[in-house]
Amino acid sequence: MTWEEFSLRVRRRESPFYDRIYKLAKKLRSIEIPTIKPIFRFLYYERLARISIWQNFWKVFYYQPMFRARCEKVGKNLRLIGGIPEISGNLKVYLGDNVTLHGVSTFAACKVYDSPILRIGNNVHIGYQVGIAVGNEVLIGNNVLMGNRISIFGYDLHPVDPILRRNGESPAKEDIKPIMIQDDVWIGSNVTILKGVIIGEAVVVAAGSVVTEDVPPFVIVAGNPAKVVKIINVKKNSNE
Repeated sequence: MTWEEFSLRVRRRESPFYDRIYKLAKKLRSIEIPTIKPIFRFLYYERLARISIWQNFWKVFYYQPMFRARCEKVGKNLRLIGGIPEISGNLKVYLGDNVTLHGVSTFAACKVYDSPILRIGNNVHIGYQVGIAVGNEVLIGNNVLMGNRISIFGYDLHPVDPILRRNGESPAKEDIKPIMIQDDVWIGSNVTILKGVIIGEAVVVAAGSVVTEDVPPFVIVAGNPAKVVKIINVKKNSNE
């Protein structure tokens, strides 16, 4: 009898013998040892410290130097969290100062242009599982906050014509447009931004929105397609 057959008979409880084994296994799974708080609290924080030290070691001596070498220009205080973002194609990447990127993200270039550009400004945070498909240029300004699972498409990834798509053709140049995200924009999680869009200064894009057209500055947009739902009134600095 194989282990798989034995395990199946136990799960089915086919006889009193297998039934007893099933009940014993169930009891073993529910065993708990006494929690001695000082000991296990120490072990908890020891584990956190060990993981943090190990992750920082890889970040400082492995991930960040590799990523810097792949980019055209990187400012000071680059911070990578959870690994290294993937850069695919002939994409030219320029990063400002104090940029934070999460590792499980992808920055890809369309093959129609020789040197597509992704330019990210200062004090920018880009969250987890963000995908940026650059047609010819994607510009992200300063002080931009981007949540998780955001998709930015500077071009249609495949032609609309099914024959061209079947043959693996690239999109036409006229279907490729730049994207600009201006300063102080906050983009929530699960947002999609389509080609040719300009998002104005200090805009807030609500989670789950699909941005299909230009957004004026100092507004909140939401929905699919994203529409203006509120005007942002900026408070002046009290020192002025």
